[in-house]
Amino acid sequence: MKNRSNSIYLSFYLFSILMLGACNSKNNEIKTSNKDQMKAGTKTIENMQAAYKGEKTATAKYEAFSNKAEAEGYHTIALLYNAVSAAESIHAANHKLVIEDAGETAAVIFPEFKVLSTKENLYNDINGEAYEAKTMYPDFLKTAEAADNQIAILSLTYAMRTELKHKYFFEQVLGDINSNTLNSMPSKYFVCPACGNTYASKAPKHCDFSLTDGSSFIEFQ
Repeated sequence: MKNRSNSIYLSFYLFSILMLGACNSKNNEIKTSNKDQMKAGTKTIENMQAAYKGEKTATAKYEAFSNKAEAEGYHTIALLYNAVSAAESIHAANHKLVIEDAGETAAVIFPEFKVLSTKENLYNDINGEAYEAKTMYPDFLKTAEAADNQIAILSLTYAMRTELKHKYFFEQVLGDINSNTLNSMPSKYFVCPACGNTYASKAPKHCDFSLTDGSSFIEFQ
């Protein structure tokens, strides 16, 4: 009977050690998880600052490119640049809100860029929008998701999806220049004031991204 009691005690003792080890391991995982989340949170705000700088620069750049296109006689291209510039401004404003929500101050931006010919500008724009839509914003989103920063995720997603549409618009325009078919370009563009989503020719009833009512869209013609 004594041996049996000792055996039960020993089993309980070993079980307690195993459970304690498991709990400690779990606590360490939670601590590590919290630590990683805090690190991701800090990195997310750094990313938002970088994204804010990029969008503020794009806003000024596309406005300058619009003037260049108009000077070269490409009125419809100038119109597109005006719409895209407005969209980038909305992205910048959204990013700024995320930064301020974290208790930080958005950096003061002094945009730097070169104005080339409209054709050269379009070529560079396609590459720039592709980088943002397929590399930069997806990377920033992964970090924001790790930080569980929901408003950062929303702002980054709006920008990422819109940049992909801008890339498509620029590709179409460059193709029209190369094939001398600019007369087929849209004469109107609409920009969602909430997310920057950009539409050609006609505004939908609701934005595909933010569900904003189409009647509030900013019109360019």
